[in-house]
Amino acid sequence: MAITQEGAIGTGATTIYTSSGSTAITCMFLMNDNAAARIVEVHVVKNGASATVSNKIIKNLKIDPADTYVTNIEKLILENGDTIQVSASAGSSVYATVSSVAI
Repeated sequence: MAITQEGAIGTGATTIYTSSGSTAITCMFLMNDNAAARIVEVHVVKNGASATVSNKIIKNLKIDPADTYVTNIEKLILENGDTIQVSASAGSSVYATVSSVAI
């Protein structure tokens, strides 16, 4: 199992994970380290593609101040070069941690 941590998420699509080989995402944490609520959006992007409405899996998720959103119910299977990209309503507030395993 591997842990990937990303610095502050930007207001544009920020890559928080890039698959090397075939991997399964086991858990993802999005933590709001700010005194104001932040809105995030998450995309699962095929290798060579860009973040668009067609690959958005989470839209307008509000994360309250000093709160963390956790996804850990289902596994997300990615192929080599596929990415998870996140954007936030304000930069320098939301941080991401991804847990993955090679398959």
